Amino acid sequence: MPADHPGGLTRDHVIWAYRLLLDRDPENEDVIGPKLAGSRDTRELRNCLITSAEFRDKNPDFAHTNDSTVVIKEMASGVRLFIDLSDHVIGLNILRGHYEEEETAFVRNVLKPGDTAIDVGAHIGFFTMQMAALVGPAGRVYAFEPLTTNAVLLQRSVAENRFADRVRFQGAAVGAASGTASLTFPEETLNTGGAYLLRHGTQPLTGNKKQDVPLVALDDVKIEGRVRLIKMDVEGAEPQVVRGATHLLQRDRPVILSELHPTQLDRASGVTADEFLAQMRAVGYRAQTPGGMRIDRAPSDALVSIALIPNP
Repeated sequence: MPADHPGGLTRDHVIWAYRLLLDRDPENEDVIGPKLAGSRDTRELRNCLITSAEFRDKNPDFAHTNDSTVVIKEMASGVRLFIDLSDHVIGLNILRGHYEEEETAFVRNVLKPGDTAIDVGAHIGFFTMQMAALVGPAGRVYAFEPLTTNAVLLQRSVAENRFADRVRFQGAAVGAASGTASLTFPEETLNTGGAYLLRHGTQPLTGNKKQDVPLVALDDVKIEGRVRLIKMDVEGAEPQVVRGATHLLQRDRPVILSELHPTQLDRASGVTADEFLAQMRAVGYRAQTPGGMRIDRAPSDALVSIALIPNP
């Protein structure tokens, strides 16, 4: 059957995924459309099915690896981070030392003792903890994470490393204005980093939950010291974070480490990746890779990390 889906998926992909992973055909035509709409490619379709309760029931030995298993990972920087091994995308890669290596090196090159940093979309605190170690007792890290399961691990890591003196945590999302927002996230997943702000007038993807969460604008946060670095990974809400930090960006001109995720930028903010880069140019920032290569145009559909550097 010809593909009419951006990721090349067809109705036959869904049918055979059900047959191979769940040992049955889809219940009816009504379940096929949402699976196509909620999956960009075969990997996402596969993950959707293997994280389901039905798959776990039918494959208990394999699915046992999805059980929550919290351990401590001691990082090269000496900090100790609580991670959950049921998160195959982030937790296991942190355990194996393969997570965000170029981005981590970038943060280490920017931050110095006494600096102030902001971690927007802090997840379990992978960057928060390393930032806190870099800025030291005289520095500050402001961390924001709205998803409770992630926030609990982050707060445990703050206590484990005795960083309460330097980490200021808020269980909130960050956006253009303070208030509340709808956060949507998969009910069953191997990647706990996929939660995103639901754009007004849109519906959650099939299999996603929705939860109202506090929303803050960075311009409304009382921040000690001049901000040296902002790291933001908020699944497409980055343009909203920037709109809510206009005064902070003008005042402090921090370096920004950001995710550039074309699909999520459209879902969460209704903009293209190039439109986001244009937004940053308008406020005096140029884009490059964390390694220093200039970026003029966004990749067509790839998820990449970018460094946004203030113009002189």
